[in-house]
Amino acid sequence: MDIITYETIRGVHRNEKDEILQQLPEGFFQAVKNWLAHKRTNRDTYSLLEAENAKKLLEDIINRREKKIVLAALRTVRGELPPKNLTESEQKFFDGVVVSLKMFRDKITEETMNYDEIVEKKIEDTRKLVEEMAGEIKIENKMIKILDDVPKFVGSDSNNYGPFRKGDVVSLPEDVMTLLLNRGAAENILD
Repeated sequence: MDIITYETIRGVHRNEKDEILQQLPEGFFQAVKNWLAHKRTNRDTYSLLEAENAKKLLEDIINRREKKIVLAALRTVRGELPPKNLTESEQKFFDGVVVSLKMFRDKITEETMNYDEIVEKKIEDTRKLVEEMAGEIKIENKMIKILDDVPKFVGSDSNNYGPFRKGDVVSLPEDVMTLLLNRGAAENILD
């Protein structure tokens, strides 16, 4: 990074007033730390005053970025894309906030739903995940939910299948799946 000046810090501060997280110059915080240390060694009034003003600007930059990161984490949990222009330490902070928010949401959801609703939500979340994955890769087998315990058996392709327990969600070849569906031992999950 180029040499830091008070004007560099003011420019970053001015840019950070925008709603979007701004790209910082490479090594910005370390360069400011070194610049402040240098200014304090000068001991002249102008250098000390400039260092004090720069510290206030730096604190405001950090506060603004922190607020933007927390709000971005909330938006990310709600389905938006994560922000750009994070420093390495800010990325770790962002990831931690996202994890905390997701855990909080899951905890509140579990506290406000009964068991059946929780199971249905988990099934719906899994269904959505599988549908997203299906968009990325071709799914040859469909997903079915096993309704009754099924012992181990040999399919028409001479492969062994099962045993399956009631509630298992499995992906099977079309003919094996059709057999279980026709016998009422399974139901479709994905169409």
